[in-house]
Amino acid sequence: MTTDQLAPEQHAEEPPPPRRWSRRARWLTVIGAIVVVGLVTASLVVQLPYYTLSPGSSRATEPLITVNGAPTYESDGNVDFLTVSLRQATPIELLAAWINPAVDVKSREDLFGDQSDSENRQANLQMMAESKDSATYQALNRLGYQIPTSGSGAQVATVAQDSPACGELAPGDVVTALDGKAVALSSDLVADIGANAPGTTVSMQVSTVNLPGIDTYDAQDNPCPAPDREPGGNRTVDLALGARPDDPSKAFLGVSTFTKDLSFDFPVDVSIDSGRVGGPSAGLAFTLGLLDVMTPGSITGGLKIATTGTMGLDGKVGPIGGVHQKVVAAKREGVELMLVPSSELDEARKYADGLRIEGVDDLDQALAVLATVGGGDAVLPPEPAPSTVG
Repeated sequence: MTTDQLAPEQHAEEPPPPRRWSRRARWLTVIGAIVVVGLVTASLVVQLPYYTLSPGSSRATEPLITVNGAPTYESDGNVDFLTVSLRQATPIELLAAWINPAVDVKSREDLFGDQSDSENRQANLQMMAESKDSATYQALNRLGYQIPTSGSGAQVATVAQDSPACGELAPGDVVTALDGKAVALSSDLVADIGANAPGTTVSMQVSTVNLPGIDTYDAQDNPCPAPDREPGGNRTVDLALGARPDDPSKAFLGVSTFTKDLSFDFPVDVSIDSGRVGGPSAGLAFTLGLLDVMTPGSITGGLKIATTGTMGLDGKVGPIGGVHQKVVAAKREGVELMLVPSSELDEARKYADGLRIEGVDDLDQALAVLATVGGGDAVLPPEPAPSTVG
């Protein structure tokens, strides 16, 4: 008799019942997820009181310039102006900026002081407008144009300690006449003072357009005592001129001034489309770009150059911000030669990495550097006799 062999009994453990989360655990998980999503979102959208400065653009000036009333020319090469991208940082952008060596971080106070965003924007647009005027004046003056200039007096900016003006004049005063002769420009006052001998007593008509608070006259910022004056008032100031420390034969008043309400009657209509870019740092670039447009030769020697620096009415090139980022932008755009204010040359060359960078103090030096590459003074007409604007 055969018997069937029975399969050995198989024992299988039953799976444990599914774990049930308590209501408290479920809520903690949901809350944790919400917190994580919130933190991530905040890191992307919440703006901090810090700004990132990163490389901006390198834009050719020539296509932005329109001239009516004089011939214009096309040429090889370009004069670029450089920008810095300024952005209020989120936490994630702040972290990225600390990692990226081409990006700097500044606090809001460092950049704007007590100005509101709208006030800062308006100030930068005003500086851009003044920069265009200075560039136009310098370019047309270099090409020999006569430029009628007007103003409403020589406004005092600073007063030197132990000078004849100390305690008699103050920042905000406007000298409108000297010894009965009208003073319209800052240069008028300089010339009239220079026409007198040291020790001469002069009589000035002075108006006050801005009266600083008396508490601002301290030994550091205003070493001279505040004169007796009223805001919006007029007075006569009589004083004896001193002798210039560097030349005792010449008269000395002891103030620095600028022309109030300075305006120009340009003989050529020049328009420069700067778009939404503000600030004064494109002044040198606009000056060179206009010279390039108004002369038949290539002021850049056919190269792609970039410049940064303010342009003063005296032809001086002034310092700017963000030179680090501007060098990076120039290299990225294939610039072959870059001009910067001399005071910022060392800083700029830290990031040059093979880019030729030269420092300049004024328009004449900039044109001399460009002459080394076949542009600048090498293609411009002879320099006319200098003129002075105060």
